[in-house]
Amino acid sequence: MMSTSPKHSQPVVLAPEWEPSGHRRLSRVPAGRFQHGAGALATNAALLLVIVAFGAPFLWIVAASLDRAKITSWPWPSEPSLANFRSLFNERETGHALRNSLIVATSTMLLATVTAALAGYGLSRMTFRRKSILAYAILLLQSIPLAVTMIPIYDLAIRLRLQDTYRGLILTHTAVSLPLLIWLMKGFCDAVPRETEEAAWLDGASMLRTWRGVVLPQTYAGIAVVAGFAFANAWAEVLMVVILVTDVAKETLPFQFFYAADAGGETQTTAALGVLYVFPVLLLFLALRRLMVRGLVESTQGL
Repeated sequence: MMSTSPKHSQPVVLAPEWEPSGHRRLSRVPAGRFQHGAGALATNAALLLVIVAFGAPFLWIVAASLDRAKITSWPWPSEPSLANFRSLFNERETGHALRNSLIVATSTMLLATVTAALAGYGLSRMTFRRKSILAYAILLLQSIPLAVTMIPIYDLAIRLRLQDTYRGLILTHTAVSLPLLIWLMKGFCDAVPRETEEAAWLDGASMLRTWRGVVLPQTYAGIAVVAGFAFANAWAEVLMVVILVTDVAKETLPFQFFYAADAGGETQTTAALGVLYVFPVLLLFLALRRLMVRGLVESTQGL
């Protein structure tokens, strides 16, 4: 039952209430309150659906990795065990693959973050002709499918003797991720007021010293976002590893997981490999979560 109030343009709903005497009366409640409640309920339901859709497969992988039975118990094994993880490290040399992945991903993160921070600052502050064309050309590189670059990268790796080396994987992963990372850092550097840099220049500071002492401390959140993206991309990448690695000693964890899933081995062992595959990225996000969330929010303020 709807009515309008002469003092308010917003319609009101007549909701039943009980008086102390036991008689029921109608009280006026703004209709917007009901609409707001329905919107919040729909939002929470959608969020819960997303959590279930993404969380249920991960919960299944964790449960399968801790289950010794051939048929995985749901939602949790009756007798959890680490036998599947011991099998990975004792029989499949997963420890070497884990070490290789950590070396490649961490080195890529450091190299890509430093390079993107410097390039993003230069693209943000330096003025030259056709600057916008160069900026959009860098972003355009991110739209090129990675599979298209397989043959050129393989040929360069052979010519430069980068196959089956850490250097080849680190340089390739860095080059693949740099276009997006440079643009991200350019946006964070654009948000830093130029007046702070000009004050440093008046005191005789060079451009590099100004970047290190003035700009860098104000873009820590952006650097955390760039570092997180760089590590995650290098850690999860398997296509470049397939074409650049032929030596078993240089295999990475994603490489092992890819072939284990493709070969159709034991489900529990493959699930344990999947947990090891996901775990370092989760740890990095938990360690940098506050800076990454703040950086992602700041990166969207100018959109």
